[in-house]
Amino acid sequence: MRKKEIKNTILFHIVNAEKNQELLEHVPHEVYLDLAFVFFYMADWERGRKKVFLFNNKQMREYGITKEELKQWSMENTPRLLPVSFHPMDDLLRGFQFEEHPSRRTKPLPVEQVPMHVLTNVKMFLGAACLFYPKVLSSIGNTLQSDFYILPSSIHECIILPSSDAYTKNELEEIVHEVNTSQVPEQEILSDHVYFYQNKTKKMSK
Repeated sequence: MRKKEIKNTILFHIVNAEKNQELLEHVPHEVYLDLAFVFFYMADWERGRKKVFLFNNKQMREYGITKEELKQWSMENTPRLLPVSFHPMDDLLRGFQFEEHPSRRTKPLPVEQVPMHVLTNVKMFLGAACLFYPKVLSSIGNTLQSDFYILPSSIHECIILPSSDAYTKNELEEIVHEVNTSQVPEQEILSDHVYFYQNKTKKMSK
């Protein structure tokens, strides 16, 4: 692969920084909160294959590429090649993520009162990275006309909930932790933390 090809095809996605400490020793990355940006490219997407090749430190040295270049190129390429998808959660997905479970000690979310949305990309693959596409979160805030919580369902998607008195951040984090423990493959867990986006400051925090 030539440097020009890397420039036009390099993408980024996000992983949990703590759970991937060993991996991060070998790949260029950038940490934000408890998340880490990593860089990759894919082959034969048209054939339905989703094989991810992480760009590693050795390649970065061989091609004479800096982490800043990788970040800039991937920030341009990823929204273009994997456009954002933001839509209301349908009843099936809503029931899967938030159905009441006998072992749950917290009260279930009043989902019929909460307009939940799914944030991912059009491929629904590594779509949690859309959190960091330019202006995506501010656009969601404008659409919802509200501050909102971000529930990291997996590395593939996030759930967006407008800020409400119907639930607390602790309740949401207990639900995310339970779903991660019981329903998400270990390698696809993004975080047990729930993030909060404030329209006024245009910042995401945990």
